[in-house]
Amino acid sequence: MWGNGTFIPYRVVRSPREASDMSFDYVVCANKVTPSDGLSFIKELAPAVSERTSLVSAQNGVGVEAPLRQAFRNNTILSAICYISCLQPAPGIIQQVSNIRPHAFHVGIYDPQEDGGSAETRLKNFVALDDRFKQIGDAQVERWTKQIFNGAWNPMAAISGLETHPLLESPYLQTVQQLAKEMYEVAVKQGISLASDLPAKTIEFARSNPSLAPSMLQDARMNRPMEIESLCGNICRQADKIGVPVPTIKLVYHTLLGMNRQMLESAQPLPTRTLPGVRREGSVPQSVRRRDSVPRELEAAAC
Repeated sequence: MWGNGTFIPYRVVRSPREASDMSFDYVVCANKVTPSDGLSFIKELAPAVSERTSLVSAQNGVGVEAPLRQAFRNNTILSAICYISCLQPAPGIIQQVSNIRPHAFHVGIYDPQEDGGSAETRLKNFVALDDRFKQIGDAQVERWTKQIFNGAWNPMAAISGLETHPLLESPYLQTVQQLAKEMYEVAVKQGISLASDLPAKTIEFARSNPSLAPSMLQDARMNRPMEIESLCGNICRQADKIGVPVPTIKLVYHTLLGMNRQMLESAQPLPTRTLPGVRREGSVPQSVRRRDSVPRELEAAAC
């Protein structure tokens, strides 16, 4: 999207506290949302935030702006939805695998009813910084649209060890479809206006684009903590609050929690198992890496 190039940062610090001598118009939060850094993230961020600072949440999942609003009640909060797929094959080297949309970030106001006219000005000024940014009217519709894709593909990619195209030809596709449907129901029940065919389009979008290794799969391969709460946990809690049953999401959520615990307890690679013999000719081996923590209920749902 931006082509080949070298980026040289103006200044690098180990924590926002080291930059407390500066005043920022915008602070972009692009950190992974994991249970271990929830409260510490807000505390570390505070020294970089002044009355004039607008906070930009470029994090994955839904409900990720809420901790920022709770901690910084008088600051404008913008919600940025990312539509690029990248890999870091080596320190300092970033490869953009694909651009999912023509614009890298769709940016809107998190809570326009609270922010007033000044937030609109700050949004326009931020979007004007790069022609790969796009201003949007309803950030939550956009965030939920991406969440249904992320929440369907990320968990099953991590659990099975498969990228999106091999998953399309595996028995686990049924579980991916059910995850998309349950997340759609949670969104619609909360008044989010989404097209009724969005769950089906979530599957077709993966089929019509290059095979992706979702971020949760990349984390699982590297034994790094996965973003379970923002992509699954928040959905479960919202579903309970509004009375929408989400049995598949909850099963996947607790499976991933077990995988996270196993990763934190051991630095050794997770063992592998063999998936049922469904493969894509010429591209998917009959024996693939798979996590031992996959429960029998998920196997049954996939078969």
